[in-house]
Amino acid sequence: MLRSNIIKNLSTKRFYSEVLNSSKLQITDLSNGIIVATTNNLSNPADPPTIGLTFGSGSSSETPYNNGISNITSKIFQNNSNLAQASQNGFKLNSIVEREYQNYSVTLNNKDTLGALKFLQNSFGENNKSLSEANVAEAKSKVLNQLEQFEAVDQNSRIIEHLHSTAFQNTPLSLPKRGTVESVENVETSDVQAFANKNFTNSNVVIVGSGFNDVVAHKEFVKQVDSIISLNNSELIPKDQLKPVAKSTFLGSEVRLRDDTLPKAWITIAVESEPLTSPDYLTAKLASEIFGSYNAFEPRSRLQGVKLLDNLQEYQLCETFNHFNYSYNNTGLWGFSTVTTNFSQIDDLLHFTLKQWNRLTISITEQELARGKALLKLKLGLPVSNSINNSIIGSNILSQVSPIDQPNDSTNLLETYKKIDSITIADMKNWASKRLWDQDIAIAGAGQIEGLLDYMRMRNDMSMMRW
Repeated sequence: MLRSNIIKNLSTKRFYSEVLNSSKLQITDLSNGIIVATTNNLSNPADPPTIGLTFGSGSSSETPYNNGISNITSKIFQNNSNLAQASQNGFKLNSIVEREYQNYSVTLNNKDTLGALKFLQNSFGENNKSLSEANVAEAKSKVLNQLEQFEAVDQNSRIIEHLHSTAFQNTPLSLPKRGTVESVENVETSDVQAFANKNFTNSNVVIVGSGFNDVVAHKEFVKQVDSIISLNNSELIPKDQLKPVAKSTFLGSEVRLRDDTLPKAWITIAVESEPLTSPDYLTAKLASEIFGSYNAFEPRSRLQGVKLLDNLQEYQLCETFNHFNYSYNNTGLWGFSTVTTNFSQIDDLLHFTLKQWNRLTISITEQELARGKALLKLKLGLPVSNSINNSIIGSNILSQVSPIDQPNDSTNLLETYKKIDSITIADMKNWASKRLWDQDIAIAGAGQIEGLLDYMRMRNDMSMMRW
């Protein structure tokens, strides 16, 4: 169970750039503002190479009025005509839309890098014809169907979206990645064109060739990009003159969507966490692994040696829980989400969990720290596909993560392990004192949550009465 959960998480969560087990990353800045990067992927050499465009946009670049427009452009990229053309050329298309970036990639089943670049240029270049009324209408229909399924089926992801909406109210990170039915219905073709003109520009893109094992050399790939790719014109501003991005401010708050027709209760609680470039980033990820995840239906999940599990199993307080750390360019969220059918003991479930959080500040043990380190290193050492590798490399370059922290050779993973091993109990206690002890929380609940007591009841559990 543990291993299967890890693999699933790798496909859906964004990991810090330095932990990718890649080889020989090379980066070149072109004079027109485009950044080009290539890397091998020694951890998964059989995976076909991928070429992708990663833009520094996503849902945080939207407004409440055009929310979902990134999702629409994703569907346009994968419309029927594009899929047919890609299949004919031996390509496979993939797109990822996140809060602070979006990636559009072509996986090669051959060595036609020129053909892949021309395909991407036709999709995103200055004269692309994909933003027609018909294509936008088709994409909107697909997004609306996706939203209908999402609202009805994927309660776990839905509650995480509500957590962001309440934790970062009225800021860019509060907008849902997929959009809303109301905003998507009101998007016009001119809105999509305006969004593309603003965000699909030379100065807002990283072109990544990942898994280039003997396919093409970096210098040759740079020449190909320079001769083929030309996006919307934008004024190139030196990085030292860029205005700082407005910070999404964390707000202690809650959102509740009680619905007694649903069979379960979905609850998540979080505090503000570390941004991507924080020196405490790995400490925050380690803290989430100390408590980890749990599934009551997996026998092996019950044997993890996590103290919190003793209470959860003895009183059958929940079916699943998962601790997480989401990091963004200038802020983050650290917390846990849970699913339960024990509606009468929701207060006990949350009380025991938050009291365990208190222990990170005052009584975490060497054994718990060592177990968390082992699990974190296991996750970070697992191979990733070139399409996932592609998007993470591009997004981290756009986030201006220090080049020394970019994926390099296999020794870089060992350096990351050394950093993890160097985290001490004192470091963990200091981090917990800053981020957890007596801090405001954001709460999101859905389903049968009558037993989810008032905000201050849970807020008071963020510290202990001590004399």
